[in-house]
Amino acid sequence: MLGLFKKKSSKQIDQAVIRVGTALHRQIKSASDDAVQANWKPVFKRMDDAVTAGYLFGYVQSSFAEFDLEEKVMNDCMRKIFDGIFPDGGYSFVMSKIDMLNNADDMGLNIKIGEIAVDFGTGIELGEHDAKVNSGGLDVASSLSLYLTTGKIRGAD
Repeated sequence: MLGLFKKKSSKQIDQAVIRVGTALHRQIKSASDDAVQANWKPVFKRMDDAVTAGYLFGYVQSSFAEFDLEEKVMNDCMRKIFDGIFPDGGYSFVMSKIDMLNNADDMGLNIKIGEIAVDFGTGIELGEHDAKVNSGGLDVASSLSLYLTTGKIRGAD
């Protein structure tokens, strides 16, 4: 009997991984498609920064909050989603930003880390907001796409 509930939960988690990964991929692809020869460099540079990493982290964490997952399961979901978007490097990209923030004092990078921490936190807030607004839809969330294409933060003046 307990196995039935576990399988259902696992199936729901797998479906959420696909839904969340597709929603994130759609935003990144949209930004990439909108990048023309004149502005592709800034778009791809922003794909590799702390705001983007924070957005991905915040969006995924918020999307899976209802499942109340153990850390290992949550990390597995993040790995599937991030590596699905950026093959073989997405999870490492996001985690490297978190590791950098966690080890900032040990590395003596306090000045630059402050800026990265603010950017990462901004990204998390945007991702959490979009995940709540999206509520399972694939076309509503767009803060990441806006940021990647324009460098603007939704809601910031």
